[in-house]
Amino acid sequence: LVALLFGPPLLVLSYLGNIYFLILVLLLILLALWELCDIFKLKGINTPKIPLLVFGISIGVASYFTYEVNLLLIIFCSLLYVGFFQIITQGTSKAVSNMSSFMFGLIYVPLLFSFLILIRELPGVIKVDYQVGGLWIIFILFCVWLSDTLAYFIGAPLGKHKLCPGISPKKSVEGFFAGLSGSVIAAIISHYAFLNFISLIHLLILSVIIGIVGLAGDLVESSFKREANLKDSSNILPGHGGVLDRFDSLLFVAAPVYFYLKFVIYR
Repeated sequence: LVALLFGPPLLVLSYLGNIYFLILVLLLILLALWELCDIFKLKGINTPKIPLLVFGISIGVASYFTYEVNLLLIIFCSLLYVGFFQIITQGTSKAVSNMSSFMFGLIYVPLLFSFLILIRELPGVIKVDYQVGGLWIIFILFCVWLSDTLAYFIGAPLGKHKLCPGISPKKSVEGFFAGLSGSVIAAIISHYAFLNFISLIHLLILSVIIGIVGLAGDLVESSFKREANLKDSSNILPGHGGVLDRFDSLLFVAAPVYFYLKFVIYR
């Protein structure tokens, strides 16, 4: 029910792009950072939440205007801020964990989410039809969703060989290959449905990247929850957990897809 409720609006906003998609991604950044700060808090790490949210939003907005230099400036300013914050308020108490968690939070959530914005706005940079950016976002979502779906419905009943039991005991090798197959199937359908102007070979390569890198993103987020003894990052999405639970694969996938588009397909 949650998927049916939020899936179509997500696809529509992705296709529309512009300020609508920006607001959507900024909302996801805020919610995901909030969840990450709560995970840090359970581990006794003092992360200044409001400044982290402000810098996170700034990174998202800067990526919308495709100012790479501004992204670097924001990241430098955030490092400067957290350094002074640590010195003034905490001294040397847990300096490494406090500062590194702040910087990691900025890279893990807003910077990786911002690659979705960069993909959506890429047509304006390379001078092609603006709606193509929306089609690429839909392609990524389709691959991730179908990969997750097949990995669950095939891996759960048929999975016999544990993939990474120390991090995610329920994930299996069978589920991984089912998920990879789902991503490939999504690429084939996308080619004939709405990306027929892109070579199928490129889409298949991207689908394999999405299937493999998406699993890495899933396992990384699972390791955070396992260390904090959490089942879900939050309960904001009934049946799905939190924003990090729902978009963990997407966080890792967006960056390699963006670079493949920019340096291979649209070189």
